[in-house]
Amino acid sequence: MVQREESCDKKFDHKFRFRGLLENPIVSNVQRAILDAGRVQGLRRALKPYDYASVLDVGCGLGEGSAVSKGFYCGLDNSVRRIQYAAHNYSKHFFLVGDALKLPFAQQSFDVAMLVDTAHHLDDQQFRDVLLELKKVSRKYVVVSDPVFFENQGKISTFFYRLDRGACFRTVEQMRKIFATIEGLELVKTESYQTFPGLYCHTTFILER
Repeated sequence: MVQREESCDKKFDHKFRFRGLLENPIVSNVQRAILDAGRVQGLRRALKPYDYASVLDVGCGLGEGSAVSKGFYCGLDNSVRRIQYAAHNYSKHFFLVGDALKLPFAQQSFDVAMLVDTAHHLDDQQFRDVLLELKKVSRKYVVVSDPVFFENQGKISTFFYRLDRGACFRTVEQMRKIFATIEGLELVKTESYQTFPGLYCHTTFILER
């Protein structure tokens, strides 16, 4: 079983692990297709019943999250290389380089503000601070979707979690405890799904203002 810490207070991230190899969009796409296929489809299913017209995707990476768009979509990431890739491959949407801790938008600018596959790159305090930023710019929902530790997680899955560039994977319960510290957000949906070939378990949390 994975050893699970009560909290994550690690002040580092492995963004440039393997000499930054996984920052290469082509390498990243291949890796996800082989080890973590279906994660965006799971997110899209979780959001389908909800009414929204505009989305801010913080930590948007390569731009795949634009698949949940029902109107206007804006992706923000601190990686210039990934934003360039996203803008080229999803050209009907808007992308910009920015800091999740200092979102350059007015209050309640988007129906949905979401953080996808990014929470495990943040320590607990950073995660809370980003949630406050998401709450500030959202009108309706804050959405967090992230790989989580899960019951009966095998050794191979544990191995790949440890190789990940993010240092702060959490359990569903640990995520809920952090959400409970953010005043003015109510957790209304929690949906978990494993991606192909079963190495990763993603959970989507939908919080309502």
